[in-house]
Amino acid sequence: MIREEMTPKERMEAFSRGEEIDRILCVPDMGVTMVPFIGVTAREYYHSAELMANLEIALFKRLRHDGVSISTSLRGVAEAMGAKVGYPDYGVSYLIEPAIKSVDEIESLKVVNPLKDGNLPTLIEAIRLTRDALMDEVDVGAAMSGPFSVAASVVGTENLLKWMVKYPERVHTLMEIVAESNNRYIEEVAKLGVSIGFADPVSSNSLISPKQFREFSLPALKKNINKIKEKTGSAPGIHICGKSRGIWEDVVNAGVSNFSIDNAEDLEEAKEIMGDRVVITGNVPPVEAVYSGSKEDIFRSVKECIRKGHDSKKGYILSTGCQIPMHTPIEKVEMFMEAGKTYGKCPVDLKY
Repeated sequence: MIREEMTPKERMEAFSRGEEIDRILCVPDMGVTMVPFIGVTAREYYHSAELMANLEIALFKRLRHDGVSISTSLRGVAEAMGAKVGYPDYGVSYLIEPAIKSVDEIESLKVVNPLKDGNLPTLIEAIRLTRDALMDEVDVGAAMSGPFSVAASVVGTENLLKWMVKYPERVHTLMEIVAESNNRYIEEVAKLGVSIGFADPVSSNSLISPKQFREFSLPALKKNINKIKEKTGSAPGIHICGKSRGIWEDVVNAGVSNFSIDNAEDLEEAKEIMGDRVVITGNVPPVEAVYSGSKEDIFRSVKECIRKGHDSKKGYILSTGCQIPMHTPIEKVEMFMEAGKTYGKCPVDLKY
């Protein structure tokens, strides 16, 4: 057992003030995929504020990682806007049917009421319960989908990609409605005094071009970032899956404070390009290293990430490149944390 000098809360607060910390921050990307740890199904978890909070509390007590959060999942806001979402017992939620199927229906979409619509009231309660249980020990946050990823579940990804080309003005209208729905949720969550961040996989360069990102995703994302700054007093972080190199400058300029990159991208490159402006987070492979790798694989990957990221100017947080897969044994995540504590002691000694 590695003895720690600071609590996760103390470490995060010192880090955010630019002060010295005892080790690099370690925040594995978990959430619903870890439900087997508390013996419940994903379906039960998604519909119970108590189970969502219980999972975060149990994981924190076991791992002592440096940040916990409750996520809307990719489809939470879209479901509140009318999309039909499926909830498997052991898997992440998935889209059954978009809220609308025709471009002519965009104008009929309603902005959500987060206190009434879909699963949003459950999520808000889960954040409150988690905050009340853990806020003295660790930073508690809320994660949500970026507006372009929400739009993909409101109309279906294929439709969204087609409509951007055929009906760009209509898609701008869609993005305004989605951005406002996200802002309503942000307003309610901000009242709980927690940090807010985004996951925006559909904005990935693996799916859309940087030019499409700038035209359709970025303006709505900026509205949400500005709302978070206005309501919480701090800038959000963002995680973008897959390739994102082509939009790093745009996202940083939009006002985020932390950029979490997928393991498809290189930490050293991210550090060189944007490390002087934002905290860099990432990017241990969640499947190859954590889920299916040996202890040696996990330690090697963590060591390599720390080697690349530890001296980033605005700071570095060790994380996984995306969410840790369902059925990953908790012991594997413990190995990730142990590696982070072993190699991440400050000041980092690269001769290890």
